[in-house]
Amino acid sequence: MIFQINRIFWKFFYSIGNLQLAIGLLLVISIFSSIGTIIEQEKSIDFYELNYPVSSPLFGFFSSKLIILFGLNHIYTTNWFLLLIITFGISLMSCTLSRQIPSLKMAKLWKFFKTEKNIQNNGMVFIVSEVSLNHFSYVLRKKDYNVIQQGEYLYAYKGLIGKIGPILVHLSIIFILLGSIIGFVSGFMVQEIIPKDEIFHLQNVVTTGPLSFIRNDFEGHVKDFKITYSEEGIIDQFYSDLEILDDQMISQLDKIIFVNEPLKYDGITFYQTDWGISKVECLVNNSKSIQVPLNQINLNNNSRFWVGILNKNTLIVFQDLTGKYLLYNSEKTFLGTGEIGQKIFVSGNELRITKVIPETGMQIKSDPGIHLVYFGFLGLIFSVFFSYVSYVQIWAVKKDKQLRIYGNTNRAIYFFEKNILLMLDLLKSEPIKFLNTSRGKN
Repeated sequence: MIFQINRIFWKFFYSIGNLQLAIGLLLVISIFSSIGTIIEQEKSIDFYELNYPVSSPLFGFFSSKLIILFGLNHIYTTNWFLLLIITFGISLMSCTLSRQIPSLKMAKLWKFFKTEKNIQNNGMVFIVSEVSLNHFSYVLRKKDYNVIQQGEYLYAYKGLIGKIGPILVHLSIIFILLGSIIGFVSGFMVQEIIPKDEIFHLQNVVTTGPLSFIRNDFEGHVKDFKITYSEEGIIDQFYSDLEILDDQMISQLDKIIFVNEPLKYDGITFYQTDWGISKVECLVNNSKSIQVPLNQINLNNNSRFWVGILNKNTLIVFQDLTGKYLLYNSEKTFLGTGEIGQKIFVSGNELRITKVIPETGMQIKSDPGIHLVYFGFLGLIFSVFFSYVSYVQIWAVKKDKQLRIYGNTNRAIYFFEKNILLMLDLLKSEPIKFLNTSRGKN
């Protein structure tokens, strides 16, 4: 019984490793990955109901109901998408074990053509008179061929590393898929907006996998936040001085992060993604200090500003962190401008804005499979170089003072034929008789 189950399993495993199935799976994965870039991912249900209403479905059937039903709002973490990736990986593994590795082993075997029929049934054949087989063997070795000779028979090959290319491609893709799956099931992403000088934990979880673990054994501290501007007044870059503290409030790591320069701590990466203005500190009549919270207002042209209420009749507006602000009354009538530290009078009170407290936006991610993904892509890069190496084979038989030579290669047929002719030019004592050339794909 166990033998039968084992036999059925291996029969299924080897049958799944065919090229047509792998291409079909890759096409399906590509289609759904493209859909995932078109449909906004990880949004609220209200968002999809508003943008993909059931009352007027796209193409007559595509609506929020269909999106939620099939998980198109989080394609990359659905069970069926993970099943597609796993099946594709098994297909590649089966192809590697059942086809590519045996092909590599066969390429290392010595093979002799001992009859004229063996030679004539193959493509590129040359006949040369009065040429020594030993001399030909010497020339091949000078050209870095691996040569074995038995009496009047010779076999030579080189470029065996070219046979490794397809295997490395398959293994690299398997590593990428495995790393992606590990990231899906055990990674997480957190979005945090933290005011300057505040301490924060990982709380606002955006995405998480079924095996994810959100750590709470450390804290983050935003020590400082700054923005640099270009000469035209456009934001050039924004920086956060971020400190990581352990559960005893002892500093473990301190780094200034900015866009494309994150902080990495024990498998968790902190990315600088956004900024804002949290509140301002005001001094009233040179004695009383108050804080005025600011609310962010987003406009249709992707611009934004921050508004705070000084009192029921006066609004303060900030557009950036340059220290300048605008004043409006409750009817939104413009009253004037001011700068940090400048005295203004509001409802008979002397008011001075002493400090603007910015806030930094960070995306915090954990992806345990990312190193496997990087390793897989590195393997793909090397496989490209290996794939350009041609695997070539040459057979030779010495019969009746004639040297019969057959050559075969898996690519670059023209250059291979040219190289053989150049070698024969060094050897021939008579004109070469070119019997037959059958070209494969170049």
